[in-house]
Amino acid sequence: MRVVLNFTWAYIPGKQGQLRRLLPVAVSATVVVQRFVAGTMNWLPDAYRSPCRKLWHVQGNHIMAGSGRRYMVYGIGNGIVDKQVKITDSELEDLRLSKGFMELAEQAEQARILAYLGNRDSELHAGGSAANTVAGMAQMGGTVAYACSLAADELGRHYADDFTRLGIRLTGKPKPHEQTGLCLVLVTPDGERTMKTYLGASAQLSHDDIDEEVIAQSHWVYLEGYLLAGEATRAASFHALELARKHSTKIAYSFSDGFLVANFSEPLKQIVTGYADLVFANELEAAAYTGSRDPQTSLQAIVRDCRNACVTCSENGSYIHYNGETQYVPAFAVQPVDLTGAGDMYAAGVLYGLSMHAAPERAAQLGACAASYVVSQMGARLAGNLLETVRDILGTEAS
Repeated sequence: MRVVLNFTWAYIPGKQGQLRRLLPVAVSATVVVQRFVAGTMNWLPDAYRSPCRKLWHVQGNHIMAGSGRRYMVYGIGNGIVDKQVKITDSELEDLRLSKGFMELAEQAEQARILAYLGNRDSELHAGGSAANTVAGMAQMGGTVAYACSLAADELGRHYADDFTRLGIRLTGKPKPHEQTGLCLVLVTPDGERTMKTYLGASAQLSHDDIDEEVIAQSHWVYLEGYLLAGEATRAASFHALELARKHSTKIAYSFSDGFLVANFSEPLKQIVTGYADLVFANELEAAAYTGSRDPQTSLQAIVRDCRNACVTCSENGSYIHYNGETQYVPAFAVQPVDLTGAGDMYAAGVLYGLSMHAAPERAAQLGACAASYVVSQMGARLAGNLLETVRDILGTEAS
């Protein structure tokens, strides 16, 4: 049995000025409280808080019945600090870098680029593709966790502190005698980003960094395709996939980059056909996978391998195929400043919406809106939270 409690709205000053719902007017032994902001059980008297926590647990903006899973998503990916710098096209040519691509670099090569850039203004953010998605979901109100490999250095501490501030559970053991991964994100005036990444400690992601109990307590496991690039991280990916299968946890997978699709096609195909419940790809990645430059044709080819998929087309919108139906979702019109993290935030909105049982089209609209916010600024992370955006787009539909 499922009974929804109805609440009146009241504003109570608290963490991030969140709205809290009070005054339940119906009670049942088995309940689901819709869109209840995380942490709002604090208003209960002490005598009632403990027994209620045994009956309910907070799931994003929900309090779910005790039999539910704790986390919306457990992301697994690289633990990399992004250093974002503005650069001109001519400077990019001087550095002999391929515009718009992500390429791995040795520490010495990255040091050469840093020396060229000098002391110009830059921004540091705890990054990584799946990490950006998990951070976006946390800003939407989701209860999420993340697995990565960091070093016991200043960059690693910066990364962990950033996730702590967002309320994200971080799993993984710090690696000694290594540097935390660093990604140079070079942004040209048209908003295109070119990335040179030294993986550092993130290349040492292993079985020990992945928490089986967290997988068992998650609705989704979300993995980034970048993990295919290293032997150890690829093995860790398949370990996580097997654990997700063991615990009947749904699997979402991001292609991440056309280079990975082209160069690691065999393990990628194995994941898409044998494990994934949902695939994310942009139109270039989809073309690399299917051989078709038409996004709708690519989408139909992908869903022959994986039953659910999203294909994004930048300013031309996106397509979501979920539970046998395909929907087109227009993009939100903005002037792009930096395209870093657009696909990551789109995935955040889709996974959050689906976790809240919103219609797939609404979930994709939330993803498109979140992506429009992030491309309108420098950097892949947004300030503040997205609770109002979630309410505006999902309305009363999610449950």
